[in-house]
Amino acid sequence: MDEQLEKAPRPIVSEDLSASANRVDPLVAEMTQEIREPASEITPVSNGIYIPSSEPDRLRSDRSARYSEQNYAELVGDPYQCAIVVDAQTGEILVEERAHAFGYPASITKLMTLLVCLEAIDEGEIALSDQVKITDEVWNVGGSQLYLDPRETDLTVEDMLYGIMVHSANDAARALSLHVAGSKVAFIERMNQRARRIGMVATRYVSDHGLPPEDQTQPDISTPYDIALLALACLRHPETLTYTGTELIYLREGKTMLATRNALAKRVDGYAGCDGLKTGYHKRGGFSLAATATRNGRRIVSVVLGSPDKDTRNAVSRGLLDRGFEVLEARR
Repeated sequence: MDEQLEKAPRPIVSEDLSASANRVDPLVAEMTQEIREPASEITPVSNGIYIPSSEPDRLRSDRSARYSEQNYAELVGDPYQCAIVVDAQTGEILVEERAHAFGYPASITKLMTLLVCLEAIDEGEIALSDQVKITDEVWNVGGSQLYLDPRETDLTVEDMLYGIMVHSANDAARALSLHVAGSKVAFIERMNQRARRIGMVATRYVSDHGLPPEDQTQPDISTPYDIALLALACLRHPETLTYTGTELIYLREGKTMLATRNALAKRVDGYAGCDGLKTGYHKRGGFSLAATATRNGRRIVSVVLGSPDKDTRNAVSRGLLDRGFEVLEARR
């Protein structure tokens, strides 16, 4: 769910971390272990998006696992908790501000839900035209939702993908996880397995939608670095931008209107060239945004976690995208 908190916007604060790349951050993982399975992508794709490997000064997929066992009461900073900007085509890190610090991504988690579903479609496990069964488990999911009803039989996988990316619908995410894997637990395990293969070594998923657990245990947890890896994995599927770049769509034969939660992707007062990716909010994690934009034929990705309010998050994201493009322009 992505809603406004009553706090005034704060100025963008920059931090040059070039001299402190090896500094140990207190919010960087308490537990380290080696990844036992390959962290690289299984099937390279050639649509111009970088595939992380072990190249220096670029996003890497060969790092050691770093997990946090601490259940943080809050991961919100001023004006944000942590951030990163990367060149989507070369993997170069353009801006890095506590990029390995932990944050609670909230509904940005749905990017992994999207990725697992797109890959299930590619493998022929499911199809966009599949009708999705709505169960009581789906109907009882809270937060932002499509208000799915067990009596509905006409909504498809494609409808649900628009639901999770445009409207951030939690019930649509649950419906997809049941359709793909048969159970929430099995789908979340697939999410975590996929995260490990991408190289998201600090990420742990406990939900298919991003809502925090009702028992106040640790929510989905990640870092800007890991989410940048996830964003690139999604962008290697061109159809990702079909869903994340849609500003307005109607479902249920025009009876349900969905409008994007991403202010930067709007035609009016948006950010020029922005066509994704995903917002996130819950109280413990603050307001977050993984964004992507193109300018002069170059695509970059920014990730901001843990802003205190929506306006600050949006302003920070705009500023970081500007800085990223400025770095690229200076290198021409």
